[in-house]
Amino acid sequence: MSPSAPPASGPRSRRRATTVLRTGLGTVLGLATASLVALLVPLHWAEDTVVSRDGFTQVVGTLAEDRDFQEELARTAVGQATDRFLGERATGVPFLDRALENLTRRAADVAVGLTSDPAYQRAWTESLARTHAANVPSEGGVTEPPRDLVLDLGPMLHEVDAAVERTAGVDVGLSDREGTMTVPGSRTGRLIEAGTRLTDLAVPLTWTAAVLAALALLVTRHRFATLAVMGLGTLAGLGGVWLLVEHGAERATGVMGSDPVVRLAVDRVAVLLTGSLGEQMVTAAWAAGITGVVGLVGAILVSGGSRRGRRPTA
Repeated sequence: MSPSAPPASGPRSRRRATTVLRTGLGTVLGLATASLVALLVPLHWAEDTVVSRDGFTQVVGTLAEDRDFQEELARTAVGQATDRFLGERATGVPFLDRALENLTRRAADVAVGLTSDPAYQRAWTESLARTHAANVPSEGGVTEPPRDLVLDLGPMLHEVDAAVERTAGVDVGLSDREGTMTVPGSRTGRLIEAGTRLTDLAVPLTWTAAVLAALALLVTRHRFATLAVMGLGTLAGLGGVWLLVEHGAERATGVMGSDPVVRLAVDRVAVLLTGSLGEQMVTAAWAAGITGVVGLVGAILVSGGSRRGRRPTA
């Protein structure tokens, strides 16, 4: 009776256990990478577009060419100022009050016509830069953010004042009364402070994500599957982050008070900024989706090839 061969299940089970361990570790590292990438997209955007004064004025400065918005903003600001102007100068004499009303209407028309003037558009860009400097800590700006949002529209409204006075002979005093406005109760200081601290972490977190991705691909036995986890995980993470961004934007604009000029400016800037972020997140989502699909297809092909290779031959 010949001795039986020793069972080979021991080394095989150890190899299987090692494969499972490496696959699990690669999956965990891949999901950690995906989570970081989903956070890094808005962090890098905020660093380049919100914290950076040049980036902020470049993105929001495009509103200078939005004729409908600028006309509505100018008409609202002049209308608000002229309401006060009429209230202070009302005489009780009908024909004099009507003359004042006609002058203020003409002033509003002049302000609206000014919005296409290059000088006004430059003043709008300067107002954005001064608003940014008044709220976001930076060189040449404030050292720490104020508790509530500060809007500095002085340069823009000064242009309106000058044009109205030249054309209509009325000094509505927009730049003096409405030039710098603090939005009470907006509580943007904490948000800006937290945001600037987070954007400072963008570069080290980027390196961390790169190291985690490399480790995930080195550790795992199924690299295509891990690549799919990273791509599809990033895609899901970006979707979750976008929902949080939309919710945060709604809350932020909801506490901006009832001043019509503030509401109009803040709402339009918020729409523009979220649109800019959305474009970057869509680009990142496409890249993540393609990466996930490549990994998934590769994993299926490799798995199919392995099964065919193990099939016994006749």
